[in-house]
Amino acid sequence: MRMTTRTRFRIGAAAAIATLACVTQVRAEGGLTLEERLQRLERRAEMPPPATAPAPDVSGLQSRLDALEAAIKKPPFGLTIGGMIVGSYLYDLNDPQQGNKGTVGNRVFDKDHNTFSLDLFQLQISRAPGENGVGFVTKLNFGKVAERMASDWDGDGTIGNVAEEQNSIELEEAYITYNPPGLPDLQIKGGKFVTLLGAEVIESPLNPNISRSLAFGFAIPFTHTGLLTSYAFSPQFKATLGVVNGWDNVIDSNDGKSFLGGITLTPAEQFSLALNGIYGAEQPNHGDSKRGVVDVVATVKPIDNMLLSLNYDYGNESNLGLGRNNTVEWNAFSGIIGYDIVDALAVPIGFALRGEYFDDSDNSRFGDNPGHDQNTWEVTTTFKVVLAEGLMARAEYRYDKARHPVFLRNVGGVQSDQQTIAAELSYVF
Repeated sequence: MRMTTRTRFRIGAAAAIATLACVTQVRAEGGLTLEERLQRLERRAEMPPPATAPAPDVSGLQSRLDALEAAIKKPPFGLTIGGMIVGSYLYDLNDPQQGNKGTVGNRVFDKDHNTFSLDLFQLQISRAPGENGVGFVTKLNFGKVAERMASDWDGDGTIGNVAEEQNSIELEEAYITYNPPGLPDLQIKGGKFVTLLGAEVIESPLNPNISRSLAFGFAIPFTHTGLLTSYAFSPQFKATLGVVNGWDNVIDSNDGKSFLGGITLTPAEQFSLALNGIYGAEQPNHGDSKRGVVDVVATVKPIDNMLLSLNYDYGNESNLGLGRNNTVEWNAFSGIIGYDIVDALAVPIGFALRGEYFDDSDNSRFGDNPGHDQNTWEVTTTFKVVLAEGLMARAEYRYDKARHPVFLRNVGGVQSDQQTIAAELSYVF
């Protein structure tokens, strides 16, 4: 039977429609809209998941792996390694010029006007006492702080005349500790170590303020070389006694030794009281002259994140000769209050305020005008931001006022007051 042209057209159209329907159905199955796919997934989520075989018990293997990783990460021989990097900028509003050496007055470490400074790179290596009771601590400093806390390494009573005293490297501490068997509360320390005295320490990031107090810089020593013995009678009471060469000297400069000791009372977690002192000959080749200092530090933590520190120092030195008063005295009192705001903002911040008064009766400690009664006071405020673990930025304003003019001026000469601003970035690791 022959098909007409119209019939053939109808059959072809029907076939095309059927084919198109099949293609459309396939595309509908494989190219769902987002809403259709979401609905399908939601329907599948309502179905119970297929049964799976129980996971093998690997807890034993995991614990062994964790222990192995911890052992690999730990330094060898039970050592603890740490340190810090500290950099700062200081500007003296008196603007002392290079003709006046650009020196900021009455400071021990932060002396350089209008400059960035690498204050400190410190490397610490230590080991806690092991089963044999033996441990050690070392701190090696690089930078301006190292240069300005230098000790007398040759015993001539001066600093800066031998290579060990002229560079920007200083061994702050290197000592051995020993806890005798059966006496864990008794410790013997021998070597070079920081002093017991003072409310502040050499490392700026560990203090509430960037600059150090007058009391820290001029009333007490930084380090000693010798022997110390301490005994913790209880968690609330500890006593320390020892003999050292003297103030900031590795080799003694006279034929006498100095006695160093103190007690620490901690009746409550919120309060501690430290009473320390040193007495002995400190003048080079002049053992008859004796210097003594009594240092009292009270630390109060009235509420969480708040610290109040009070420090008093009394010192005297006898038989100085050389036309000076036979005995000189000095007194220093400082108070610091600090408060940290830990979780109110995106990052922790904090504030610290320090005020102090230093009475140098015969100007024996400042030394800018010997024989004249000099007294100085200062107020310092510091703001800090903790940017990350161990990383801290701080800003500081300080005002110093002296009875007699000692602070350098832009036009030459001296004046009786000084204002400085400082910024510091530190990382403790």
